[in-house]
Amino acid sequence: MMFSLGLIACTRTPVPPTAPPPDRVAIVVAERGEHGIHLVGIDEHGDRQFELVRSGVEQARDTNPAISPDGRWIVFASSRGRAIAETHLWIARTVPDAIATPLTTGSSIESHPVWRPDGRAIVFDSTRAHGEFDLFELAIDREGRAHGEPIALTTAPGHEVTPTVAHDGSIIYAAIHPLEGDKVESHLERRTPDGTIDKLTDGPGDVSPALSPDGSQLVFARPVDHAGVLDSELWIMPAAGGEATPLVDITLTDETGPVWSADGRFVFATSVLRGARGNIVFSSVIAVDLTQHPRVARILEDRTGAIARVTPAVAPITLDARALDSNPEYLPELARITAKAAAASPPQ
Repeated sequence: MMFSLGLIACTRTPVPPTAPPPDRVAIVVAERGEHGIHLVGIDEHGDRQFELVRSGVEQARDTNPAISPDGRWIVFASSRGRAIAETHLWIARTVPDAIATPLTTGSSIESHPVWRPDGRAIVFDSTRAHGEFDLFELAIDREGRAHGEPIALTTAPGHEVTPTVAHDGSIIYAAIHPLEGDKVESHLERRTPDGTIDKLTDGPGDVSPALSPDGSQLVFARPVDHAGVLDSELWIMPAAGGEATPLVDITLTDETGPVWSADGRFVFATSVLRGARGNIVFSSVIAVDLTQHPRVARILEDRTGAIARVTPAVAPITLDARALDSNPEYLPELARITAKAAAASPPQ
């Protein structure tokens, strides 16, 4: 359920976005660099502003960041001190070159942290119970320290992953179950505060749900058959349940891991271009303005050139909508990037 980088419902009114801090963190992404994959702050144009979290280790893999509701802390999954594919959860301040400290330890794997809307705890998926991914909750104090031990929220057979949390305490997540052979089935479920679990979608490949700030809408990833080729697309539906419709149509690439801007206007996501053998050729962070009709996916591309990026997180501030809407349309720009990379490659 984790990415590697390629070569190149409650209806409570959300808290208004806060004013940007002096060292402005608008969007955080995982970016490949000289020492592995690390978190960097970018602006609405996609330009890299600074490395957010000091690495201190070679070839660490920091992904799946989540910024606290007050904007002061960022929690993320990292392989620091472990094999590159194994991650624990770490926390750091949302300032340039911050020092990270671990939140979880042990032999289990943790990933996909999200904050509860009150900022007092995180919810994440972990193998710490019995080897399969279940959802856990960990209290976090105002100084960014873990309070107590993680508390199990789900224990069902299979995997429960990629949670999103509503203001009323409900958690929506992907429930993954094995089928015959190597196939799996995945649908979305909701766990209410009293432990009741309801099925929201029928699948068979629904993952990565993200609730809108007001709790009324749900965006998630679902595979679509394009002329016999399956790729993951973003879908939107009422959070209470109902018919899902495509958020935006992007053929040829896989979109997943959606997150919302604080005002509910933009949805950001990871988009991956794969080769003929399923290998990752390039990965990008895209943004979709829900007020535009038709909706258009735009790429957040650094002015220095194309950089492989994944797993965006968005700060609880007012974003520059004009800058976001001025970014290049995704698919034409992706075609230009790949054509340029092919032209620069030596002949085989």
